[in-house]
Amino acid sequence: MTAIDITDGDPPSREDVAHRYVVDDAGVRAELDRLSRLAAMICETPMAAVTLIVGDKLLLLGRAGLSGSEAARDGSFCVHAMYQVGCMTVSDAHDDARFAQNPLVLAAPFVRFYAGEPLVADNGAPLGSLCVMDSQPRPSLNAAQVDALRTLATAAMAHLEKWRTAHDWSDHSEGSRRELDRLNRRFDALAEALPQLVWSAPEDGLSDYFNGHWCRFTGAPATASFGTGWLDFVHPDDVAAARQAWGDAVHDGGLYSVEYRLRRHDGEYRWVVARGLPVHDDFGAVVRWVGTCTDIDERVRTGELLELMSQELSHRIKNLFSVVQGLITLTMRNRPELADLNKALQTRMVSLGRAHDLVRPRVVGGVSWRSETTLHEMVRKLMEPLLSDGLPRLHITGDDVVINEQAATPLALFFNELATNSLKYGALSVEGGKVELNIVRGDAIAVQWREVGGPPITAEPVGAFGMRLAVLSVERQLGGKLELDWRHDGLVATAHIPVWQIGPR
Repeated sequence: MTAIDITDGDPPSREDVAHRYVVDDAGVRAELDRLSRLAAMICETPMAAVTLIVGDKLLLLGRAGLSGSEAARDGSFCVHAMYQVGCMTVSDAHDDARFAQNPLVLAAPFVRFYAGEPLVADNGAPLGSLCVMDSQPRPSLNAAQVDALRTLATAAMAHLEKWRTAHDWSDHSEGSRRELDRLNRRFDALAEALPQLVWSAPEDGLSDYFNGHWCRFTGAPATASFGTGWLDFVHPDDVAAARQAWGDAVHDGGLYSVEYRLRRHDGEYRWVVARGLPVHDDFGAVVRWVGTCTDIDERVRTGELLELMSQELSHRIKNLFSVVQGLITLTMRNRPELADLNKALQTRMVSLGRAHDLVRPRVVGGVSWRSETTLHEMVRKLMEPLLSDGLPRLHITGDDVVINEQAATPLALFFNELATNSLKYGALSVEGGKVELNIVRGDAIAVQWREVGGPPITAEPVGAFGMRLAVLSVERQLGGKLELDWRHDGLVATAHIPVWQIGPR
């Protein structure tokens, strides 16, 4: 990508040219909005815009996911993008000195990622850009998305040139009609140039257009897919879902998105994601649908493999827990004097196994899902087998916190040691005793374990391994602080743990 120096400002001729593209036609603006939405959909960003730099302003001629129709020119991304040769990408605006203080970065919509394809007039004057934006940083667009953004930018310029030509040549001379016809043919050709399978349908949902890429993919003429004929190319197991999703979108006038397998010309079925957007008239009624089908077969196949590997890894980890438990039992079998140690080790292994089941990463449909297990849920699951008498002996109050995979093991050991100690010496060792657990989320997460109704404590236990393990879990592994208060009426243990150590990462 070649950059052009912009420090000397715009040449006078560029400003004159730019003023000729300030579109005031609602129909053209609607088409530019549609191209912006299509760019956002293909590039998987929440925001997109067709921009024009005029004077000290940045005009949004078309937009998706953005409010307002203009912004200040100074410090804008598009001023730089329009002077580039090729797509300009900013992976994280916070790390780019040119844009770190931009109001659009520091305040709503909090732009972090930007990719813009320059818009250039027929005479070579830079005008603005077709850009996509995200409030989250990301590396870059992939090659197909960059190609699609370039094609859509050319389509946007075709609309602008068409409007400018009609506006400049208002006398409808024969020459202007020939130029308009040329631009119309050019725009139609651009629709065929998109890398996706492109389709279109009127408001009733009966498709009437499929581009050449669709025809080459299916090996059939476009007419074979008109109406509901496209369903004949969908895998029989996916037809019902595809038909339902399309029917719901047409009925509700909302966005259309569904994944299904589409038969290729050689008979192989490939996974695609079909997405569509409604085009509305001035009164909000749907007049047409425009959409794409994108091949995602490789992603789906990779996802299935990852899901299988995730299940196999989890199975092997659980087997390791079982093997260790077996080794402990075998080793302790002829050592009756170590029965208490055997039981304690077995209990700890069971707790670790339950913690793993609660927070292990899962891959579903090719997507890795983070654990949504909370502290409340973990404590209940860990304590459930220990409180087998069915009495309400555990009361949890306060805030709940989603926990991550790294925090699961030390938290499981912490609660297991407190519960084991209580079952032996504390409140849970006698009838009527109970534990009150209160969780408060502030600058740190405060977890207070309070035992009530247990036998009187006459002295603080000395050198108890379980309590040392609890301290190790909180302070060494979670970077927190554990306070143990051995009161006469029961232990009060309070752990202060940094929020970032427990919450999702």
